[in-house]
This record gives sequence, C-alpha cells and structure tokens, in this order.
Amino acid sequence: MDDLDDDLRRLFSDDRLDVHSTSVSTELVVRGAARRRHRRAAVAGTFALVAVVGAGIGVSRFEMPAPDSTVGALLTTAVSVTTTPPPPPSTSTVISTATVTVGQPPNSNGGNTGKPDPGGTSRSSSKTSTPPTPESQPGRYGTLSLGMSEADALATGSLVEPSSPADPDNRCKAYATKSVPDANAVIVSPARGIVRITMPNYAKTPKNVGAGSQVSEVKAAYTNSIQSGSSVTAQISASPPWSYIFETDGAVVTTVFMRLNANDCATV
Repeated sequence: MDDLDDDLRRLFSDDRLDVHSTSVSTELVVRGAARRRHRRAAVAGTFALVAVVGAGIGVSRFEMPAPDSTVGALLTTAVSVTTTPPPPPSTSTVISTATVTVGQPPNSNGGNTGKPDPGGTSRSSSKTSTPPTPESQPGRYGTLSLGMSEADALATGSLVEPSSPADPDNRCKAYATKSVPDANAVIVSPARGIVRITMPNYAKTPKNVGAGSQVSEVKAAYTNSIQSGSSVTAQISASPPWSYIFETDGAVVTTVFMRLNANDCATV
C-alpha cells in the first residue's frame, strides 16, 4: 500500500507530464474582445435599421388617405350596376282612310261632265224593277198543314170527331176544328191528305188580309190574284203548290180558305 502511494507521488511530481500553455499577451486578448463587440454592434445596428425601414414602409402603406383621395378610391372601386333603360312608351298608330269619290267619265250623251258629285256621294244606278213573284210560304195554320195525312191530323188533336162525308161519293171526309166549329172546316182526301183548311174569322194572312177585308185590299196585297164571281184566288208558290181562296159578298171578304191545288175532292 505504501509502495502505491509512493509511485503516485512520483508520477504526479514528474515535470514531463505538465501541460505548458502558450503565452498570450494581454493586449491581444483586449483587441479580440473589442472586435467581437464591434461585430455585435454592427449586427444589432443592421437589424435595427431593417426594423426601422420595415416599420416605415408599413406605416406608409397603412396611412389613412385624405378625404379627397377616399372619395376617389370609392368612386374608382364602386361596383358597377347595369341599369336597364325603361321600355319605350307604347304608341298607337291611327290610320285614317279618306274616300274620294271620283266622277264617272262623260257618257255618249254628254250628261256627265266627269266632275265629282257636289254632295260628295256617288250616284247609284237605278235597278231594273222586276215583277213581284208569288208569295212563298208553307200551307199551314196552327198544327194542321195541307197534304197532312188523316192519321197525322187526328194525332194533333185539332180535329173534332166524328167526321162527315165531304162529297156525294163519300170519298173525302170533313172535320170541324176547335177554332172553326163548321163541320166542313177541314177536308181530307184519302190519297192526298188535307186538301182544304178553313181559317178562323179572326185570323189574318201574312199580308194582313182576312175576313172583313175589302176586295180591293186583297188585290193590292196579292197582285197575282184572280177574281172569279164572288171568289178571289191568290196562288202561293210553295211545295206542294196551294192557294188562298177569299170568299166575298162582292165587296168584303167573308171566309178565307187554304186549298191544295192538286186535290181530288169534288166539292172543294
């Protein structure tokens, strides 16, 4: 144990094991420290300058504009709104047509001078009058009509039964009606149906002729009428053809019949 201690003391006391440091002058150390301080100061100054410049730029960018510039900016950046112009007002077009009557060229007789009519109206040429045609109307009174069969006439309920012979051969039949109590008011042929109808005394024809009318009135109303004795016959254009028979006392109508022209009853 003592030997170990002795060895350790010899080892530590050996000069060969000492570490010798290079001699450094005090001035060199001071200059090195000064350079480091200058570098730090320069770096700090650079950072400060950059910070100041950046702050200046930020302040200049965020500087509030003047009122005039604000208005300009608002006007510049305003959202454009597309406005649709109102539709044009509706207009109505009125077209007036003027009719000018031009005079006809002069005729061969020189009666027309070719000038317009002073009254402003054109002269219409006179139409050639045509002779009146016979009256056209159905041979009907009430529910009964000429040519109607006996069965159809009875079905109307206008005939009063029983019938009576209308001729000596007992071929045609005669009926009274509800409006004319005469037994011979309606004459019916078995082949042609009703061949005669007696109109009531109060009835009038479409031309306002009836019992009580003057013969002259009958002839004026029916210009194609033919008088034979006391009877005046006015033929009517219809299908089948028939006639008015105006029985008179010579001056005034007493009875009016409607008669089928093609009848086969002897007494009609």
